[in-house]
Amino acid sequence: MWTFISRYSFFLALSVVLHVMVLGGLLLGFSSTPERPKPLGASKKKNVIQAVSVDASKVQAELQKLQSAEMSRKQRESKRQKRLQDQAKKAEQQRIKEQEKLAALKIQQKKQQDRLQKQKQEQEKKISELKKKQAQEQQRIKKLKTAAAELEKKKVAEKKRLQKLKDDKAAAEKKRQQQKLRAAQAKREKALKEQMAAEEQAEQEQELEGVRSSYIDSIAAVINRNWRRPSRVDKDASCLIEVTQIPGGEIISYRVSSCDGGVVFQDSVERAVGKTSHLPAPPDPRVFDRVIRFKFTIK
Repeated sequence: MWTFISRYSFFLALSVVLHVMVLGGLLLGFSSTPERPKPLGASKKKNVIQAVSVDASKVQAELQKLQSAEMSRKQRESKRQKRLQDQAKKAEQQRIKEQEKLAALKIQQKKQQDRLQKQKQEQEKKISELKKKQAQEQQRIKKLKTAAAELEKKKVAEKKRLQKLKDDKAAAEKKRQQQKLRAAQAKREKALKEQMAAEEQAEQEQELEGVRSSYIDSIAAVINRNWRRPSRVDKDASCLIEVTQIPGGEIISYRVSSCDGGVVFQDSVERAVGKTSHLPAPPDPRVFDRVIRFKFTIK
């Protein structure tokens, strides 16, 4: 639609101007001041002549403007068409150049492909020859390896035989040395065990001696609680007491001897032992003795 308007703009503008001028003339004819009545034919003719004269000058001016605009448009259109033609020509030239370049590039690529194909064939030929040589070399190496393996096998067998003889001799010597070491070790262990047993026995005896001494002290303390001190007694007086008991601590017999402190002191000690019916239980069953001997002294 816009293409149609731009192409026929001159004629459209001319039509519009003519319609505007005719409409203006009609409006002027109706709006003019009333005059004296004149002959109908003379007045109408004069107004028409004036309107036509005025309209023609305006139309001429508008036509000139439209012609100038149309000429400018045609000039612009001509320049545009020329510019488009120049662009099309340049584009065609560029296309031709590109086609020529493409053709040259294809030729170059063809040459490159032919060269690469030739190189590939030459390389394949070299590789084939190299593989053939490698196969021959591998056969030769395989034969050498087979011979070397046979030789190595013989060496290994001989080495194993010699090693077996050496191992047998070493095993016999090792067994003899081990027996000797075991005998010496057994002798040392036996002596060590005997020594440890003796030391342990001595420690136990020492420990039991302390327990026994404590046990006898507890028995003397029981008798001492039952003892009544005489009015006159030497502070260094003492008696040896022998008590026979049964398991449970019950006293079945006793004897007071070797008193150092007089008859009165000895009688008091005997009465104290007689009042004691049971002895305290030993802290360790190993220190229990049926017959207990201890020295009673004044505390």
